[in-house]
Amino acid sequence: MNRIFIDVGNSRIKYAVSEDGHYEYLGAELVQDFLANIEQSLFAEVNDIDEVYFSTVGSLQNLDELTSAIQQHWNIIPTQLNAQRSCCGLTSGYADFHKLGSDRWLAMQGALAITTQPFIVVDAGTALTIDAVIDGQHKGGFIVPGLSTMHNSLATGTALLEMPTNNDLPEDMSQNLLANNTASAVLAGTLYMSAAFVNQVVVDLNQQLQTQFKLFLTGGDAAQLASLLDYQYSYIPDLVLHGMCSVVESVKKS
Repeated sequence: MNRIFIDVGNSRIKYAVSEDGHYEYLGAELVQDFLANIEQSLFAEVNDIDEVYFSTVGSLQNLDELTSAIQQHWNIIPTQLNAQRSCCGLTSGYADFHKLGSDRWLAMQGALAITTQPFIVVDAGTALTIDAVIDGQHKGGFIVPGLSTMHNSLATGTALLEMPTNNDLPEDMSQNLLANNTASAVLAGTLYMSAAFVNQVVVDLNQQLQTQFKLFLTGGDAAQLASLLDYQYSYIPDLVLHGMCSVVESVKKS
């Protein structure tokens, strides 16, 4: 059984294939680039597909364009994966489980497939989310603006500020933490703000819940954030896709 898994975010699309149980991460692209070049980015890379699964927190227009292209090319209706009250060893901590983002739910499923320890998932994308799980029980989480969202907010409210063109710290800041231009100051400030938030949350949750959490990082900005964290972590850029694959395989076996 050959399956495609597609994680549709606000900014990026990530995708993977599972061929007879062998998982392979195929990469990530900006949503508009992926959709504009889907013949090369997806259809040229994989064929002989039996099932397609997707998760989305992005726009309905992008989703319609994606599902329509898949139906036309493979004659397959893609299946959407959403958060559940309880599934595959994980129970939602939300009173209304439908309102938990599918990306958060599936990232937790991906981590649960890797470890039996209590864990925290930090997903650094358009939004920065944190979720904690102990013994398969989602304890709850946090949502704050991600780097690009903070940059856009500053750009909207302060028209004369120079904004970063990407989220990579410039080389001249490796030895000197203080930025010497506006764009670097914005980037460094938002990175440090995000890292300080994550570091403090881990401290507080370890104390409040009296455990030592394993930390997972994912999301488009996770690599930049990682260098400023005080804790050991596992960086898995395709954690949501691992969760999708784990859920589908578990459900198919049951």
